[in-house]
Amino acid sequence: MISNKDGSKFITIEEFDRLFDEGEVDVLEYFDVEHGTYPGREKRTVAIDLPAPIFQLVQKESARSGTDVESLIEEWIAEKSNGVAA
Repeated sequence: MISNKDGSKFITIEEFDRLFDEGEVDVLEYFDVEHGTYPGREKRTVAIDLPAPIFQLVQKESARSGTDVESLIEEWIAEKSNGVAA
């Protein structure tokens, strides 16, 4: 059984599939989109110390690409690790 967000309505998985396939009912009421997770992609916090000139280069690339520093470094690490972290 699947319940909607507030737990006031329950349907079977088969009923959910049918509603989804027909497209007539908004099935998003059965998803908690505010608290969704991506299994295997949980975040961990890492602190790194960079020499000032290196950090300035990272900031410059961040501004050029329109990507924040954290996302840019995350992207570089993912590329270097052959996408394992992506």
